[in-house]
Parts: sequence; C-alpha cells; structure tokens
Amino acid sequence: MFSALPDTDRCLPDCFGDSDFSPADGWKTRAKLEEICLPVLARCVPCPFRATCIRQTRPHQSRFDGVCGGRLWLDGEVIATAPFLDDRDLPMPGKERAICGTPAGWRRHYAVGEQSCDPCSAFAPEDDPESDLPPIEAAASVQLALVFAA
Repeated sequence: MFSALPDTDRCLPDCFGDSDFSPADGWKTRAKLEEICLPVLARCVPCPFRATCIRQTRPHQSRFDGVCGGRLWLDGEVIATAPFLDDRDLPMPGKERAICGTPAGWRRHYAVGEQSCDPCSAFAPEDDPESDLPPIEAAASVQLALVFAA
C-alpha cells in the first residue's frame, strides 16, 4: 500500500493514529467530546505540524469535530485552545465582516478558527481572568523534548 507519509516515525505528528484526537464514535454531547479530547489537546503545543493540520483538515469548512491544530473543534467552531498558542497557525480571514473592529468580531474570528484582522486584533484577550471568552483548558502539563540527530 502506498502512503505519502514518510516511513519514519520522526516525521509524524504525535496524534497520528490516535483516535482520541478525532473520535468517530463514543460521544453525542459536547461534554463527552471534551472528556475524550481535552486530555490530548496539550500534546499539540510542541507539534510543528499545527498549521499544516489546519490547512489539510479545514475544520471550519468541513464542520470538523475533534482536535486539530491545537484547538478543539465542535461542528467546525473552536471550543477550546491548547495553552500558549496564538493565531499564527490559523489561516488568514476572508473578507472583513460588518462586526470587525469589535469584541464580537474578534470572538467570531476565534470561533471559526482564523487569524484576527487588524481592526479585531485590538480586542484579543491577554490572559485576562475576567474575559468572557471560552476558558483555555490545559488538560495535562506539556514537556518539550528536543531530539538531536547524532
């Protein structure tokens, strides 16, 4: 069988083959999806494939449910983000919306999984505990291990 993937595990993302990242069965509610996926979400933080993952999966357009690019998606909208991530992995927004330049505009960019446009960037939260945005849930601590080839 032919595969475009490299034949070494050094080049595969940590999620490859792990059904907890995109569970097809075993959940019917948001709470159950979060129970399955939030524990693995933090594994995306050190992954170098986050942007590629989002480009290939197109989670918003495909109404994806599961973990993609360091974010937990439900019906194509972001419901949680791994800690320490910004929106540079996300695609650029399409045309400007009528609500751009407002807090609601920033929340819409966040929900559909795209970078904030310039007018909305001013409304991005900076780890504000009083923020009305969905909480960022860290299900597990993340350790970054660097492996150098000899």
